[in-house]
Amino acid sequence: MGGNSSKPQGAKSTPGDQKCDPGSEVRSFGAKVKAAVDEELGRRMMIQREVQMAVSIAKARDVIQIFGSAWAVLVGGLAGAKIAGRKVPTLAAVPVVVGGLVLGNIADMAYGNKLARVSKEAEYILDNERARLIPLKQAPVARFYSAEEKSKMFDAATSAGLLFPSSLFSRSFVPEGSEVSSKGGGPDRNF
Repeated sequence: MGGNSSKPQGAKSTPGDQKCDPGSEVRSFGAKVKAAVDEELGRRMMIQREVQMAVSIAKARDVIQIFGSAWAVLVGGLAGAKIAGRKVPTLAAVPVVVGGLVLGNIADMAYGNKLARVSKEAEYILDNERARLIPLKQAPVARFYSAEEKSKMFDAATSAGLLFPSSLFSRSFVPEGSEVSSKGGGPDRNF
């Protein structure tokens, strides 16, 4: 049937009889090494992510201890002054209210589920609002985005310099890109 084997057609072949293709063993070994490296990289990325998240939570808890103590002293002092019959400035309510809001936000990060909510919102943005993440054309990673993806972000946008109040001032003192390039220079030209 095919091949130039010296054995009869029905005979079983032994491992020594088979032609050994060293390339297939190398490819097989290479695939195993690649799989092991990919597995190790994935595990290290997971550990790094978990460590970074834990550090973020720990920082928030540290800020709560410092900021919470200062806020509690402020509120306690103001309450004590009010109870003692002393006049408390109305403006003192601003740091109490603002501090309470900030403290609540930090507490949500430290002990609540804010991190999970932020992660879910990030997933939503990646899935449904990817055009917001397109970098400027000068960015080194811009080449990885298609022209269609770039057009979704930049074609619909207006330059900030064309919006009010910047639109009241002339932009004519800034040379156009073609003028700069035709003069043979830019920021990196030699003097």
